[in-house]
Amino acid sequence: MTAASLVYRLLLLGLLPCIAAIIYFRGQQYDAALIDFKAASETTGQGQPATAQTSGTALTTAAVLPEEKVLSGFRQTGRGKTYTKDNLYEHVNGHAEYFIGAGFVQLSVSEFTAAEAKTSEAELQAEVFDMGSSIQAFGVLSDESGDSGRPASVGTMAFRTSGGINFIKGKYYVKISALNPKAPLLSFAKVFSETLPASRDSFEVFSRLPDLGKVNKTRFIKEGYRGLDFLRNVVEREYSAGDMKITVAMMVGSGAGSAQQLKTLQASFFDYFKKSGMPYEKAVKDGLEFYRVTDKYEGNWLLIPSPDALFGVFGTEDEAVVKYFAKSRG
Repeated sequence: MTAASLVYRLLLLGLLPCIAAIIYFRGQQYDAALIDFKAASETTGQGQPATAQTSGTALTTAAVLPEEKVLSGFRQTGRGKTYTKDNLYEHVNGHAEYFIGAGFVQLSVSEFTAAEAKTSEAELQAEVFDMGSSIQAFGVLSDESGDSGRPASVGTMAFRTSGGINFIKGKYYVKISALNPKAPLLSFAKVFSETLPASRDSFEVFSRLPDLGKVNKTRFIKEGYRGLDFLRNVVEREYSAGDMKITVAMMVGSGAGSAQQLKTLQASFFDYFKKSGMPYEKAVKDGLEFYRVTDKYEGNWLLIPSPDALFGVFGTEDEAVVKYFAKSRG
């Protein structure tokens, strides 16, 4: 072997690591959109998919209402933003944990102006919180609107607040804010509400609340109702009936296993009665089985099962009230 060929071979051996390094470096310069099977145009400015869905979740507002879309007299300005549990704090800093604890799934935020407006400045903002279920959306509406909210005719239930209109429709809790004090807030809220699907879930049970008199207030208690750990997601309604104030607590199951949930909940009551030495007795009226509970703390009350809810009735021992639940059962 000549000296020249030896030098040539040594040079080739020295180049091999360099060539390998170049190939490796180029291999890291991939297109993330190809790996993720999503076009880059499908993401928002927050890096979240504009059409991102969770299992069984409807399209987000950003997908339903793309940029610059006219919405029956209104035009979206800019592209909507989507937030998940991971970055919700960027939009509701200091309040994100509350929403997540209440069942939050996803938030879509978009801004609008009147279609004929000459300015591109946003006049209205729509925040759509997917709360997972309508009863959880109702809970947030109750908490955020408080006792000072004035009822409004939007969605399933709505309240006017100092900053705008809050309403619910299906599992969605929506906040419409007026960025311009002259913006047509109510008309926009009604139009926007029509873009949201109304899912069939436990909120339909609200129609089973009895008509016992004038409704004073309705509120949602997420957990620990009346100090009982096993009572969660309770809707409580207070009525005025003559000189009496009657309170009805409605406990519902959700999803395909709702019947089993209610059965388990009823068993939890019986277990609690036994452990606390609280007397109760079974009774039947108008074909409906119920239980009279002797409670030294809450006063005597009634526990009334139904196919899709369990009711606690406080403030009266009059069994005549049972007929309202028997009627609603049919």
